[in-house]
Amino acid sequence: MLQIRNLRVERGGQTICELPELRVEGGERVCVVGPNGSGKTTLLRVVGGLDREFHGECRADVPFRDRVYLHQSPYLFRGSVLANVLFGSAARKIARPQRISAARAWLDRLGVGHLIDRRCGHLSGGEQRRVALARAFATGADLLLLDEPFADLDQAGIDCVCAA
Repeated sequence: MLQIRNLRVERGGQTICELPELRVEGGERVCVVGPNGSGKTTLLRVVGGLDREFHGECRADVPFRDRVYLHQSPYLFRGSVLANVLFGSAARKIARPQRISAARAWLDRLGVGHLIDRRCGHLSGGEQRRVALARAFATGADLLLLDEPFADLDQAGIDCVCAA
């Protein structure tokens, strides 16, 4: 599904991300770890098609429209939790009944289904993270790129995401 060879990203004459090789098969989950500033976010942005200035090869057998990148500081819109989760799948032109069903299922699976009518501005950091993750998962995208998915989560939240 994903193949990277000799990837190097430079900014201002400095290498900010370098990866000799990575191969990911369909259905696999990969966790990229490293110290702050080691290029993890840059790698995800390259794979997601958000950064296109790089050297080497980055090939994914998934069209850009079927990739979802969730930023480490996800943005939630004004309005309800449900409206936020529906947004991603609406942008992908998924029929409304399927969008609502997927949104409810993912909110429940991530332990925040009881917040479905709450306004996003009234959520804790961990609740916001779970809602953003539900929005990403509910799109049905073939490739999810989750930057710092466990940030702001307690152990119960981490367990829900790992089980997803």
